[in-house]
Amino acid sequence: MSVKSPIVTITLNPAIDQTVFVDQLVPGSVHRVRQSRRQAGGKGVNVATMLALGGAEVVASGFLGDANATIFEQHFSEYGVCDAFIRVQGETRTGIKLVDAGMNETTDLNMVGAAPTLEQCAALRSQLLELAEPGRWFLIAGSLPDGIEPRFVAELIQALRGAGAKVAVDSSGAALQAAVAAGVDLIKPNEHELAELLGVELKDFDAIVAATRRLSKERMPNLIVSMGSQGALFQTADTELLVRAPKLNVVSTVGAGDALLAGYLHGQQLGESLEDCARRATVYAWSRLESLTPTLPQGDELSKRLKRVRVEVT
Repeated sequence: MSVKSPIVTITLNPAIDQTVFVDQLVPGSVHRVRQSRRQAGGKGVNVATMLALGGAEVVASGFLGDANATIFEQHFSEYGVCDAFIRVQGETRTGIKLVDAGMNETTDLNMVGAAPTLEQCAALRSQLLELAEPGRWFLIAGSLPDGIEPRFVAELIQALRGAGAKVAVDSSGAALQAAVAAGVDLIKPNEHELAELLGVELKDFDAIVAATRRLSKERMPNLIVSMGSQGALFQTADTELLVRAPKLNVVSTVGAGDALLAGYLHGQQLGESLEDCARRATVYAWSRLESLTPTLPQGDELSKRLKRVRVEVT
């Protein structure tokens, strides 16, 4: 695959992310908001943004409500992301994060978005298959909107892989179960999503490693498990890497896991080794954790950060 071949991200249920900061969240009371910001979001959109910041060519697709699409259109124009979303009637949902600055805790309120029709689902499938080619990465990320069953994801994965494309999935619950059953090249659960997928309790790091080894050996070639402050585990059939960033000044966790996946996919697009992909992924996540908006160091600063990432063979 050419380095210039775009990565395609698919966000079936995007969201406008609104983050609201208060000094202390007290249920049933009135709060003075210290800071608030709204931005185009959804897992695939977040991944596409970080890819574009890193210099990768990226196409963002999925379903977008036509009633409030402007914030997304402006975002794609600002970051240089190719907009291939299918417009559907209604509004894209809003996801509200209430950040309690005193307790350093976040409360999420996720609203329901617009539902695509059967014709729009067929149009998306046709569009994606036109983009499919051997070796090109497709990412299916996030939750499912009303009206779409997990089997749609499974059938889409099978069609894309049948055309020779590589498919990554970052989802949870029934959608992730369907994706794994259909056969994918990469998943990126966090430790809780991994436990739910396997139907087991993962009490410690050793349990997580054992679970990823079994899953990689039996059902898929590549996994990334994000573990918050513990770092991330990168697993293939014959290699396990635990990767950590240095101590950070965390400003917001919004989009950090998506940035991790963006860095890994960009490294794959560039033909990097697993270790270099893991380093790049960690720097992308690190950069996102330290900023309220998507950002990425360039040039010498990026190189310096890549060297500061700790990589351990487990």
